[in-house]
Amino acid sequence: MTATVFVLLLLGAIFYLWYAQRLRRLALGRLDAMLGHGAPDVDARRGDADQRKVRVFPQRYRAVTYAAGLTAFAALWLLVKLPIVVSAAEGVLVAVLAHLIEDHYADQQAMLIESQLAAAIYLMVGSLRAGASLLAAFESALEEIGAPLRPYFQEVAGRIRLGDDPKSCVSDLQVYIPLETFRLFATSLAIHWEVGGSLATTLSTVGQTVRDRIELSRRVRAQGVESHASVAVVLGIAYVLGFLMWRTNPDRLEGFVRTGVGTALVAGVITLQAIGLMWMSRLTRSSF
Repeated sequence: MTATVFVLLLLGAIFYLWYAQRLRRLALGRLDAMLGHGAPDVDARRGDADQRKVRVFPQRYRAVTYAAGLTAFAALWLLVKLPIVVSAAEGVLVAVLAHLIEDHYADQQAMLIESQLAAAIYLMVGSLRAGASLLAAFESALEEIGAPLRPYFQEVAGRIRLGDDPKSCVSDLQVYIPLETFRLFATSLAIHWEVGGSLATTLSTVGQTVRDRIELSRRVRAQGVESHASVAVVLGIAYVLGFLMWRTNPDRLEGFVRTGVGTALVAGVITLQAIGLMWMSRLTRSSF
């Protein structure tokens, strides 16, 4: 009975995450269709990017999170000899913690390259208002920016210099860097080639939007630090109290954990901790 309840909770959490990702993919697919290039074309361009050894940024390490959870589960079950339900719950919690750490690292990388994009846009606006072409504007921005944005701008400038379609070049930028700010930047340039107009004015507006987005994201993260610290303290207290109880009377605590009710309660608490961490991460994340 305990294992059935735990499996049902785990399947429910997996279904929720899959459904959220599915809604996001559908929304991005509709946007691609509105811009005139559907999902199949995006997949084809992603394959071309892989052939040219252009890496998608930021790089994600999802497999590491699953490996951490499976390793914790195997170690607790085979070495520590904990009940399989408790070991599985601890494995889920470790996987969630590894996922949050990996997500935080990816967010830091995304914020770095978005800040570089905002600076590069203002450099391009200055060049365009001085009468330079788009290629010259890209090259002037290349002289000032560094990694990690520099290789992607070099790719765009090099393809334009070799005679490739400029609209295709800038559209591929959002394939290499699948962030909302780069999607806005690439979409603005693609629309400019279709309808014309002042590119400097358009990029100036886009640059201001990118800066506002970065500032808002930083404020949201700063306000979420207190809640993250509170959650970490509560989780730490729970395990410290459990350790103290085990040191005081190990036989009684081990006997309680190995009973059916004790196993269900411990596994349920650990699973709720994992769900709470994911929920807190979603609440303190800006999506716009």
